[in-house]
Amino acid sequence: MRNRFFFVLFGIFFILGVSFFIKRANFFRGTESLLRLSLDSTLDSLDPAKAFSDDSLLVSSQVMEPLFQYHYLKRPYEIEPLIAESLPQIEGQGKRLKIKIKKGIYFHDHPAFQGKKRLLRADDFVIQFKRLAMDSLKSPGKSLFSGLIVGFDEFGKLINEDWRKINSVKLDGVFAINEQTLVIELNHPEPNLMYYLALNFIVPVPWEVVEFEQNNLDKTLVGTGPYQFLGQQENYLSMKKFTSYRKDFYPSSGDRYANIEKLLDSSKEMIPFIDEVRFYLTTQESERWDMFLNHDIDLITVPKTYIPQLFGADGELAENLKDIGANLKHFPILANRWLAFNMRNSILGKNANLRRAIAYAIDYNGYVQLLSQNTNLRANSILVPGIPGYLPAKEFRFAFDPEMAKEFLKKSGYLENKSFQKIIYSTRGNQKIHILEAEFIKKHLEAIGIKIEIEVLSFPDFMKKGRAGELMFFTDNWLFDYPDGENILQLLVSKNFPGINKSGYSSPIIDSLYGELKKTSNLDHRDKIIQQMEDVIFEDLPWIPMMYESSFVLQYPEIKNFRKSALIRNYVKYLKLER
Repeated sequence: MRNRFFFVLFGIFFILGVSFFIKRANFFRGTESLLRLSLDSTLDSLDPAKAFSDDSLLVSSQVMEPLFQYHYLKRPYEIEPLIAESLPQIEGQGKRLKIKIKKGIYFHDHPAFQGKKRLLRADDFVIQFKRLAMDSLKSPGKSLFSGLIVGFDEFGKLINEDWRKINSVKLDGVFAINEQTLVIELNHPEPNLMYYLALNFIVPVPWEVVEFEQNNLDKTLVGTGPYQFLGQQENYLSMKKFTSYRKDFYPSSGDRYANIEKLLDSSKEMIPFIDEVRFYLTTQESERWDMFLNHDIDLITVPKTYIPQLFGADGELAENLKDIGANLKHFPILANRWLAFNMRNSILGKNANLRRAIAYAIDYNGYVQLLSQNTNLRANSILVPGIPGYLPAKEFRFAFDPEMAKEFLKKSGYLENKSFQKIIYSTRGNQKIHILEAEFIKKHLEAIGIKIEIEVLSFPDFMKKGRAGELMFFTDNWLFDYPDGENILQLLVSKNFPGINKSGYSSPIIDSLYGELKKTSNLDHRDKIIQQMEDVIFEDLPWIPMMYESSFVLQYPEIKNFRKSALIRNYVKYLKLER
């Protein structure tokens, strides 16, 4: 009887124990499956031909996949196959690429597929190249392939901008020879082509989706990536793990940083780890900051305004951040920040002495202190550290010298010419840090006698006016899309105005040198060309380099494997939550 009693008692505890652990496991499984991130601004478009803002690219990079990607854990950056089976087979003295596509890759569900599973085909890349060639889409990626791919510039004329002809009209330089083989033919070899093919401009887009959506993909996101886009739910964009995603694995090698930071602990484990991702739509820095402090989002790139709040008086992490268990990391990023002039403006663009006066009027050290609490570096070049051709010892020819500024201002005739209209400085956004930046510049220029009027713009309005050539004087920045100086120098090429050349700068010398740069793969010669271009640019002075950007990131300790990069945006698949 006693034995029976203990047996029954043991059974009850066993059942209760199993029930407890099942509930506990389900609880943790539920919390581990959800990653919450935030977006800094309204998305411009999700169309891979048009999406170019950081937030649009962050969202689309979890869903859509180009042919190649950057190795997550290696610096200098290293290109590796993603959808491609291997690196290209190069023929015809570098003018013909043959790329094999991996088999068994499926697209996410879309009504255009009529309930059937849709396999990736090489033709899906051809469709996207054709879309990029259309003038009507105004793709920022078009300039990369203009003049490079055989028949690319002529394609838009052939179809007369009628999207219905995309599938039927041939693009001579891009075609599929079978379902798994893509061929790209070039007018000349391009040393950066592999970088171009790792951009989100070149992702597969099925013709069925183009036809179903009538070529309007601004709100459509269908890819082959680890996450399937579910659309907007209340105040966030929702994604879930794609159940038909192919077998892919976390990297098994990395650089010294990856080893020191234990970023290789998940080596050879199947990715993605996280089941659901939410991107919360926020427009105010204060809202994002509070969401992180309340643990409503798991990770935040610290807005510049909040950098002073990261540290206590002793220089250690602030107590309120310690209390919530936040971890702080500091990452260099491939980003430059500069003051820009509209070179087609009758006041600033036509008066080199006035631009020089401004260049000598700015307290560069004070600027770095204001915007980064001295955690960023003052710029000495258009290039940034980590880019081939960057010279760390190079001296920037301008310095903070108010007396020199006044001498150039006198030479400019600005003070004597009463017909000069006001100089309007336009902000690159309407956050507090943009206002502080504007007031800093206004204060320094008015100290030498230059009157400044501040125009506060939202970031979308800044981009719209900038690409239309309607800004007069402004701060701009650039996160490199690929690790080569050509990527930022394109912003000063004549043919890119209107567009990404917001300064409206035009120089036959720069255009010629840029053309030469695009045609040579000799690294020493490329470096020499870049230095020549910088000399011309600093003489003409459409830009005043100000600062190299970096990022502070706060994250909760349960997030594993995070490494920030300006180039690698498809990082969510590598993240793991361990609560």
